[in-house]
Amino acid sequence: LACYAPIFDQNISPLMPVLRHNFWLTSHVLTITASYGAGALAWALANLALTYYLFGRYRNPVADTLPADIVGEHRPAGNYYVLPEALPRRAPEICNTLGTYTYRSTQVAVLFLAAGTILGALWADVSWGRFWGWDPKEVWALVSLLIYLAVLHGRYAGWFGNFGLAVGSVLGATSILMAWYGVNYWIGSGKHSYGEGTGGLGWVFSAVVVNWAYVVAAAVRYHAEIRRHV
Repeated sequence: LACYAPIFDQNISPLMPVLRHNFWLTSHVLTITASYGAGALAWALANLALTYYLFGRYRNPVADTLPADIVGEHRPAGNYYVLPEALPRRAPEICNTLGTYTYRSTQVAVLFLAAGTILGALWADVSWGRFWGWDPKEVWALVSLLIYLAVLHGRYAGWFGNFGLAVGSVLGATSILMAWYGVNYWIGSGKHSYGEGTGGLGWVFSAVVVNWAYVVAAAVRYHAEIRRHV
């Protein structure tokens, strides 16, 4: 895909002097690429989960998921009223499994992205004499890391569930796309401009818009289902 993409120069040319360091080139680029791969896996799993949220079959709550004072030996006598929000409909069961896999993939993405960003800062100190200079590439690497950290923390803290995790994974993948494609092939400035290119903006922008439209459609179905009275 990279070879035949129109944004790359297929001619072989010598590396720039700043890149002629096997240790930093291998460790930094390999680690960052691994983080992109883990983020892409989380993004793919999230979109698969969104497909189930959008088209899957939602279920009514079952007895063993209800509060203890509603079922079992302590069922209240007489006319007992349960608030509708206490009995939400449940998303397709597979969404829980996909949520677990998405969470684990995001953890890997954060681990490698943090390590790759630190290695990049160390390489910048060796090559340019400073660890951090608010270069567009550095800024968007930091933004991506913070977004993924917020997604992990929000899911762990219970601010949102598996659906929110799926949306956060799409957001994280969008930030990674900006860090890689946007900086190098759209902004094309800063000390990382040696990796710049042109072309494909319309396709990339359209793909992002379609993906977020898919997120909105899944969110509409999800919230409509969980708010139904059971």
